[in-house]
Amino acid sequence: MNEEEKLQVEIGRHYIQPENYGLLDNANAVGIGKESASQSHVIMYLQLNKTHIIDVKFSSNATQDVNTLGSIFTEMIKGDEIEGALKTASLLEVELEEAYKQLPQPKVNLSKPEGEQVEYISTEYQDSANMVLSAFRAAIRHYERQNEGIKEPYFETNIKKSCPYSGTDCHFMQSESTKQAVI
Repeated sequence: MNEEEKLQVEIGRHYIQPENYGLLDNANAVGIGKESASQSHVIMYLQLNKTHIIDVKFSSNATQDVNTLGSIFTEMIKGDEIEGALKTASLLEVELEEAYKQLPQPKVNLSKPEGEQVEYISTEYQDSANMVLSAFRAAIRHYERQNEGIKEPYFETNIKKSCPYSGTDCHFMQSESTKQAVI
């Protein structure tokens, strides 16, 4: 079996039976990564000591893609040094940024009614990864804030993404006829 086939088998395994899904009762860091347009979110629960991630779990109200990516990411960082996990997250964030940039430019048809003029471009896969990574970053921030004396049950952040065709943050419009978010 070549590397690509091994990767597909591993992804399939996490898709069928996600690892580390659920609540972590003894978490000392909790972060939420949220995608505002769909109200989807990932909650990341970490049990940390000063240097390592002892245990990690996640939960989500989003798609199976989120659960698959959450499973893969939590397996990558479980037992890792915090600094190592932050480096892994940084590398994945660079790849994520590139994935957003690779999205095709949507077609614009000005003959259609307002709200339906811009073709819908799905960012579901990118947003799934973004929520997982944002939840991890939020959990780390929650841990840091607790160490600074700020007591709160969790730390929440919205995902940030750039539209490839505008160079700005994506703006979502609600189409009256389709009720789908469009870019």
